Amino acid sequence: MIIWGFRARNKVMGQIQYVCPNCHQNSFHTVVRSSRWFTLFFIPTFPFSKRHISHCNVCGFESRVEN
Repeated sequence: MIIWGFRARNKVMGQIQYVCPNCHQNSFHTVVRSSRWFTLFFIPTFPFSKRHISHCNVCGFESRVEN
């Protein structure tokens, strides 16, 4: 029996300040890199996908960030 699955890990990359497209306030946004890992027997073996997300600290609006 082989146990496999996926696990997500988040890492804060930094904060930037700009006008939020949702609340229209000049606020700080936290940039987070979310990596999804393939696991085998609950051990992360290799990264499956990565994406960067900007999260508004005032209203909570999230948007995807391109590299």
